[in-house]
Amino acid sequence: MASKLTKVVANFETSLATKLGNGAVSGALTSVIDKNGVALPDAKYCMIVDRGTGDEEHLLFDLTGNAIANIISISRQGAQTPGVQNLNGHRAGAKCYLTDFVNLKIIVDMLNGDEPFNGSKPLKYDSAPALSDPRHIPDKEYTDSALAGKAELDGNNVFTGENSFTQSPSIPNAATSNQPVTLSQLMVAALVGIPAGFENVDIVRNQDGCVRSIHDNVNGKTYVMEYDPNGYVQAIYDGSTKTKITSVDGRLISKVTN
Repeated sequence: MASKLTKVVANFETSLATKLGNGAVSGALTSVIDKNGVALPDAKYCMIVDRGTGDEEHLLFDLTGNAIANIISISRQGAQTPGVQNLNGHRAGAKCYLTDFVNLKIIVDMLNGDEPFNGSKPLKYDSAPALSDPRHIPDKEYTDSALAGKAELDGNNVFTGENSFTQSPSIPNAATSNQPVTLSQLMVAALVGIPAGFENVDIVRNQDGCVRSIHDNVNGKTYVMEYDPNGYVQAIYDGSTKTKITSVDGRLISKVTN
């Protein structure tokens, strides 16, 4: 946006030192000294040339010393066209007056949402705003404070409080020893070594609904489950061998078969 807004100087007028023909993109001014005797700084300006005549035209240009360059003609509705568009051009000595027309047009378009703000110079408050309305625009300090301690989707988060879930979360299969395992991984690990043939079984459950034993009608074996006080499988006995399972909070830690 800084490249579109012009420099603002009050009540400045001058004249053209060179003729600007139709299509001209450069020229010069006779003077760049304001009424306080201060020279205009090099910047972008908008001037009305030949004001009040049939050749009146708004010109936007870059000023360096007395030289003007990159001339753009501005229509009454703010349309920009490179070069002088007046068919007669503008004679040397034509009066020039600074105007804020371009700035006002851009600012109005910005407030209407038709023109973007300058991303290289973000807007800011002069002090921390007192935000109370949900539609107030927050500043970075407020946003940073509101997000502090919140979990990041792609970050490495450490949870120190007690966290509860209303439904079991879905997780990928564990790849390292300190990762939680899925139910399918736990069952595969717990039942490894049990022969195939579980398409025809009899299942006996405890009063709490957990499986107490599985009888394989194909192989004629019965597998008895033991649980720890938390309800996790801690051993499976098949009549000849016993597999002990150690877990913490449902995560498989080790498995030993005797």
